[in-house]
Amino acid sequence: MKNIISVLFIGCFFLFLGGCEDVETRKPFGENDGKVPGKVVIEYYAQIPGGVILKYIAPSDADLMYIKAKYTLDNGKQLEARASLYSDELVIEGFGNTDTKTLSISAVDRQENEGEAITYEVNPGIPPCVMAYESLQTGTAFGGMAIDADNLFQKLLYVDVLTADSTGAWQVINTEYTSSRKIKFSVRGFEALPRDFRVVVRDIYGNTSPVYETNVTPLFEEQLDLKKFRAVILPGDLKMDVYGNIEALFNGKNHWGEFNLSHSPDFNEFPVWFTFDMGVKARISRYKYWQRLDGAEWLYDHGNMKTWEVWGCVNAPDPSGSWLGWTKLMDCESIKPSGYPFGSVSEEDIEYAKKGEEYELPVDAPAVRYIRIKVLSTHADKGLLHIQQLWFWGQVVE
Repeated sequence: MKNIISVLFIGCFFLFLGGCEDVETRKPFGENDGKVPGKVVIEYYAQIPGGVILKYIAPSDADLMYIKAKYTLDNGKQLEARASLYSDELVIEGFGNTDTKTLSISAVDRQENEGEAITYEVNPGIPPCVMAYESLQTGTAFGGMAIDADNLFQKLLYVDVLTADSTGAWQVINTEYTSSRKIKFSVRGFEALPRDFRVVVRDIYGNTSPVYETNVTPLFEEQLDLKKFRAVILPGDLKMDVYGNIEALFNGKNHWGEFNLSHSPDFNEFPVWFTFDMGVKARISRYKYWQRLDGAEWLYDHGNMKTWEVWGCVNAPDPSGSWLGWTKLMDCESIKPSGYPFGSVSEEDIEYAKKGEEYELPVDAPAVRYIRIKVLSTHADKGLLHIQQLWFWGQVVE
């Protein structure tokens, strides 16, 4: 009986296979009327950075699917932009200059029948990389050069900084990629001697700005010896000892570990502060702050600092814990490069946090020995605080 059932099953299986036809699942859906769509009518265009927005009237074909434009960049790369039948605008991007460009624009129906293309000439807006170049400013920084530029439309840009090596050949020493509205960073590691630098801004389409050239004499700086840093516990200071302690902030380990951070107990309200001794009197040039890094869900969230102040004191602070003798050195804010709202982070945000958020003090900030961090808010505005590392650079005075 089993043999008979097996034979019947196998026979039915092959009959089923024989009755199947090859089905092309990727072909256009629906009936093909064999007619191509009409022409697209361009009403006008508006310039945008590195491109244009076309305003058009689509043909009235019932089976219209989309409008497309073909164009060629200055580097020879061919691109295509599309807009659905529900739109009357087409965004064209990627041009590296404002010279006249020719577009080929056509309508396509549901069967991929393409109508007759029209040509249309446009003059795109100034490319984002050139706009950033035109706003570029450089200046002397401790250990190197400071770069500042605007990226008003928050396009992803690459900022290459070059200097000559020992043979005189120009080498890229740093590439900053960012979509931040404000581009601000420094290149460091150089002696306090005059040095030539070049800066070039690139975009994702391979367009480049003109070369910016400058000569800068870096200010001397060195990393302060973290082994000399000590906690100073004063009345009114926030205890940072639920996990780790204040001195864990200076152990030199900028990666996650249970005792590579300082974590407070819960508290009721801001502001809160804590104090430490750097072990030397120094003009601080900059410092780096690492958030708690154990997983992206903590970044720019929970008890990581959002806004705070850095205060300094030359002599041993008042043992009562008062603010007598303290001078505010700077205001600080932790800002995501992406500009994403609270609760969302980008890959750029994560990489930025892993490198450490850098804060430069004013050049005229006084020399100090004692530091007090006054925290005004955390990202989640919760009554707790955690910090992974704090590293300082500057000039030792005594």
